[in-house]
Amino acid sequence: MKRLLTLCAVSMLLVLLASPHALHAQSATPAMPATPAKPATKTEAKPKTTVVKYNLNTASKEELMKLTGVDSATADKIIAARPYKSKKDLVSKKVLTQAEYERIHGHIKVTSNTQAATKKPGR
Repeated sequence: MKRLLTLCAVSMLLVLLASPHALHAQSATPAMPATPAKPATKTEAKPKTTVVKYNLNTASKEELMKLTGVDSATADKIIAARPYKSKKDLVSKKVLTQAEYERIHGHIKVTSNTQAATKKPGR
């Protein structure tokens, strides 16, 4: 019986020594809870990216070709169909398909030459 108790005690001691978690849990103090992350403030917000918008009535062929999917022939068609009253004129005048228009509509604008001339400087 004495041997059995000794064997159990030695086995338990070996298990405790072999388990780093068991030793750490007995000797270490309880860990502090993690601090929650602070929400982003206005100064830490991501910088806004500026989208370049090309005016359909005044953009050069080279500027139009910077748009996704606009090649030399398409840029020539856009220039030939001027003037535009709205961006949607690209589709209504059958210069672009609806799918082509969807790709570039965020990067274009329409301002007539008279609107640009009547704007006051600094506004």
